[in-house]
Amino acid sequence: MKPTITRLSTAVLISSTVLSTLVPAHSYAATYEGTVNTSILNVRSSTSTTSSIVGKLTEGTKVQIYSTSNSWAQINFQGQKRYVASSYLTLKPSMTKTATANAYTADANVNMRSSMTTSAPILKTIPKGATVTYISTHGASGSWLKVTYGGKTGYVAQRYFSPVEGGTVSNQSSTTHTMKLSTTMHSSMSTSSKVLLTIPKGAQIKFLSAHGATGSWAKITYGSKTGYVAKRNVQFPVTVEPKTMYVKTKSSIYSSMSTSSKTLGTLSVTTSVKLLSTHGATGSWAKVAVGSLTGFVPMRNLSESQIAAPVTPYYAQQATTMFSSTSTSSKVLQTIPTGAKVDQLSAHGATGSWFKVRYANVTGYVASRNFSLTPPPTSTEQYGPEREVRIVVDNNIPLNVREKADVSSNKVGELPNGTIVKVKPVLNSVWGILTSGSFAGSYIHLSYTATVTTPPPATGIKRIVSYTSYPITVQAMAERQMAQFGQTDAHRYAKAYLPRAWVKIDGSTGTIINNNIRVISSVGTALKSSASTTSTTLATVPNGTLLQYVSRQTVGSTVWYRVKHGTMTGFVTPSSVVGEAKILERASLTSHAYGQINPDEKVTITGQEGNYYTVSYRRPSGHNIRVFDNTWRRASVSDIEPYVNPSNFSQDSQAFYQFLDLSKSAGTSASTLNGVLQDSGTLTGQGQAFINAANQYNVNEIYLLAHAIHETGHGKSILARGVPVDKDGNALINSSGVRIHPDRKVAATVYNMYGIQAVDSSPLTTGAKFAFEQKWFTPESAIVGGAYWIGASYINHPTHKQNTLYKMRFNPAVPGNHQYATDIGWATKQTTRIFEIYQNLDAYTLHFDVPKFQ
Repeated sequence: MKPTITRLSTAVLISSTVLSTLVPAHSYAATYEGTVNTSILNVRSSTSTTSSIVGKLTEGTKVQIYSTSNSWAQINFQGQKRYVASSYLTLKPSMTKTATANAYTADANVNMRSSMTTSAPILKTIPKGATVTYISTHGASGSWLKVTYGGKTGYVAQRYFSPVEGGTVSNQSSTTHTMKLSTTMHSSMSTSSKVLLTIPKGAQIKFLSAHGATGSWAKITYGSKTGYVAKRNVQFPVTVEPKTMYVKTKSSIYSSMSTSSKTLGTLSVTTSVKLLSTHGATGSWAKVAVGSLTGFVPMRNLSESQIAAPVTPYYAQQATTMFSSTSTSSKVLQTIPTGAKVDQLSAHGATGSWFKVRYANVTGYVASRNFSLTPPPTSTEQYGPEREVRIVVDNNIPLNVREKADVSSNKVGELPNGTIVKVKPVLNSVWGILTSGSFAGSYIHLSYTATVTTPPPATGIKRIVSYTSYPITVQAMAERQMAQFGQTDAHRYAKAYLPRAWVKIDGSTGTIINNNIRVISSVGTALKSSASTTSTTLATVPNGTLLQYVSRQTVGSTVWYRVKHGTMTGFVTPSSVVGEAKILERASLTSHAYGQINPDEKVTITGQEGNYYTVSYRRPSGHNIRVFDNTWRRASVSDIEPYVNPSNFSQDSQAFYQFLDLSKSAGTSASTLNGVLQDSGTLTGQGQAFINAANQYNVNEIYLLAHAIHETGHGKSILARGVPVDKDGNALINSSGVRIHPDRKVAATVYNMYGIQAVDSSPLTTGAKFAFEQKWFTPESAIVGGAYWIGASYINHPTHKQNTLYKMRFNPAVPGNHQYATDIGWATKQTTRIFEIYQNLDAYTLHFDVPKFQ
C-alpha cells in the first residue's frame, strides 16, 4: 500500500508579501500589526480549537489584526476575518492598539446604530477619518463601542476604529466573569506592588477595565477590594460575528454553560442556529439563538457546514425487490438480499407501506414490511454467494487471517500471496469469511484478493461434461437432506436461543432442566440394568420413544444416563438419545432449531431477550449429532438449497470439480504428488501409495490425496499419526492424545487416512476400531486399504454408484441414504485441493457427471 503524503496547499500557506496583495484596496484597516512567532500557525474559522482550519501561516509572516480577546486574535486572512491563537503573534510596538484612549478614528464609513446589533436602526453614518468621542465598551469581547459623534450617541463596531493615543478606555464590559486560575490581586499594574488578596480559581469577579500597552492587566472588583490581576487569568466569553451553524448531533439547549442547568429545549439534527458567542477556556460552549430560544449548547454538537438529512439504517428481513417507484409494476432496480443494511431516506404511502431507501449506491422503493431496525435473527452476519479468490498483496507479503471481520481482531494465521481460497463475502462490509481449509470460519480483507476462474483448457487438457437426470426437484432434495440432519458452520457466530423455562441459572451458567429425552437410534437402544455394556438388558426401547431423564453416572470415561421407561428404570448411552430442549434460531418456539440439548448439561448464558436466553455450548464427545454445537449447527432448507442445486455452480468455478468423475485416473506421477505432500505429517512421501491405490481400485488418485489431506489436517491428526489399540481394537488414547486404560497392553498402532467409520459422535474410537479390523498398521496400508473401501462402498459400488463428490455427499439417486458426510459444504470443500493439484499436471482429461433435477 502506498503511504499518504500530506502537502500544504499553496493557497493556504501565505507569505507576508502575498498576504498584502490579497487584502482588497477597500478593506477596512486593521487595528494591529503582528508577526507569526511559531513555525506553522493554524488559521481557524472561529475562536475554538474545534473549528475548521481554513489556512496556515508560516513563521515571520506579518498579519493585520482587527482585535484580540481572551486567547484569540481576529486577523485579516485573504481579505476575510479569521482567527488565530494570539500567543503565537508578536505585536509591532508602533502599531499596537493603545489601550488608553478617549477618542477613536473611523477607518471606513461606519454606521452608528441605536443598539448593539446590525439590525438596529441607523442613527448616523460616520465618515472615514472622523473622530468620535468614546463613552464605553460593550459586548462580551468589547466588539461594540458606545460613542458620540455629530450630536448623536449610539453604537459602532469596534473593529472599524483605531484609537487616538491618550486617555483610558475599557475594552471589556463591566460584567461578572470567572477566574480561570488562583490569582493574586495587586494594588497596581506590577507583580512587585502590594498584594491585596488571593482570588481562588472559579471565583466570580467584576471586570472594570483593561490596562497596559497590550491590555495584559485587568482592573477588577472582588468582594470589597478593587485592584489589578493578570488578565490572562480571567475567563472571558468570546463574541463572534453572528453566523449560521448547523446541529450535527441531537442536542439539548441549556440555560447556562452546564449540562446540569435547565434544559430549554431539544435541537434535532440539521437544525440551523445563530452562533452569538463562544464560551469556556477552549470555546467548548456556544451561545446560540434559534427561534425564540437563546441558550447554550456544546460546541462539539455544531457544524459550520450544512448537515445532510439524517438517514435511518434498516435491515432486510428477507430478500426484497427494489422498484423505481411506489408500485410493484414499476421498473425493478435490484434485489436486496436478506440481512443487508440499507439507508432509509423517507416513508411513503398513507400508512408508510413503502420506504425510499439507498442500497449499493442505488436509490429506489421497497415494501416497508420487509425491513426492521434490527438485523434478522437468523444471523448477526449475512453472506453473499461463495466464490474463489486468489490472495494478492503488494511486495509478495502474506495476508493476515482474522478471528473476526475487524482489523483489530486477533490474527489467527496468514495466507501466502497467490493462495486460492473459497470465501463468502460478508454483506455490507469489505470482509469475507473463509469456507474451506484450516482457517474455515475466519476472515480476510477482500480488497487484497482477486476473483479466480478456471482457466480455459490448455493443449493436452480435455473437458467432457455429461448430465444424469433424477426424478426429484431441487426443493425436495433440500428437504430430504434437512431430514437427515445436515450440518453447517455458516451460523457459528449467530445468536442461539433457549427458552428460559428450560434452564436454571447460576450466574452466567445455565443447567438444562427439561428432562424429556427421546430415542433417536434407528435400531432403538438397550435399556441396561446398570451403567455397563455387559449388564442385563431390561428392554430394547424403540426409536422415537420418549424417556424421562433421572441422573447421570460416569464409569471411567463413559457417561451413562439413568432414565425412566414406563415402570422400569435403567441406563442408556448419550449417543442413542437426544434431549427435547431445543436451541432455536430466533426467540420463538416455531423457529428453526439449530439442535437440541440433553438434560443436566451446562450452557453459558450470553444474554437475554424476553423469555429467551442466548447461549453458547459445545457438543460433548459421545453425544448424538442432533445435539446443538456452537460451530456445527443443523442446516435449514434455505441453507442446504444452494449446495444441492447444480445450477449454482458455473463450469468455470473451482466448485464445479465436485462433479468430477472419481472413477477415472488423472495419470500423474509419484514425484508430482510428493511435491504436494511436503510437510504433511505421515502423508509425506506417500505419493506412490496413492498411485498404487488408484490403479488397484479404480479411484482417482488426486481425489484420494485431497480427501486424505482434508480428513487428517495434512497428515497430522491423531488417526493419521497412529492410535495405539488393545487386542480388541479399542483406542488406548483419548482425543487429546492422553493414554487411557493403562492396565491394557498396546496390541498394535493403527492408521486411518480417510476418516472412514470415524463417526461424528466418537471419531477416534470408531475410526481406530475400524482401522484395526482392516489391519491398517502402516500409513501406506491405510492409504491403499482405505481406497478400496471408498471405491467399493461409494465410487465403484454396483448399487450406489456414487462416483462424484456431490453424489457421495447428497446421493441424488436415493437422497438422505448412504451419504458420506453431514457437513452440507463437504463436497465443495474437497474441491480446493483437487483443483490445485490438477494445476500441476501438464495433460489430463476431466470427466464431469452433473445432476439434472426436475
